[in-house]
Amino acid sequence: MAIYAIIVGAGKGRRFGGLKQFINFQGKPLLIHTTEIFQRNPLVDSIIIIVPEKMIKKTKKLLRVYKMKKVYAVVAGGKRRQDSVLNGINVIKNKSGILIIHDAVRPFISQKLINRGIKFCKRKKAVVFGIPIFDTVKLVNGKRVVKTVPRISPYAIQTPQFFDFNYLMTAYKEVNFKKIEFTDEALIVESAGLPVFVFKGEPGNIKITNKKDLKVMECCK
Repeated sequence: MAIYAIIVGAGKGRRFGGLKQFINFQGKPLLIHTTEIFQRNPLVDSIIIIVPEKMIKKTKKLLRVYKMKKVYAVVAGGKRRQDSVLNGINVIKNKSGILIIHDAVRPFISQKLINRGIKFCKRKKAVVFGIPIFDTVKLVNGKRVVKTVPRISPYAIQTPQFFDFNYLMTAYKEVNFKKIEFTDEALIVESAGLPVFVFKGEPGNIKITNKKDLKVMECCK
């Protein structure tokens, strides 16, 4: 069974103030840190990287410099996340296996979690990891509370997310893909009426959203 890692780095970085996936962290771009993790994993066969179209040439150069030999393709991102991920999936010739979909700006994922995700995905078809939220969660519009979310074990969901290839593609075909924006691939599967299973993730697997996050991680690493 082929295992593909799809690294999504097509964001514009508006909140960050630039293309954060290419920001240097400890001497290397974040994108390279993340790619190296999957490059080192013996279970991962191929890596597909998704970046803004204007950054494809630079990305390919970086991959040569850092000898990322598992990279199968570098693909231009789309208008929305779901378009970008589908662009990556579409370059896979063998339409089967396991897809690992991961944010380029989560460079602290462990090999242990990747291995667990692959193992669970072989049984469950759609697997995500997250951190349980024990605080009271409220939905807010402006400054006004709209609703308090019932305490039914909410999780803050992370990437990578793991899917059987055909399971995810079935979901893509079932949902109103063009009119609805999906925040992650698990939501596409859920919206198609298919089960998704969640397991406890890693607190250190943070997503870099602003420059303060980088400063914190510089202190911790």
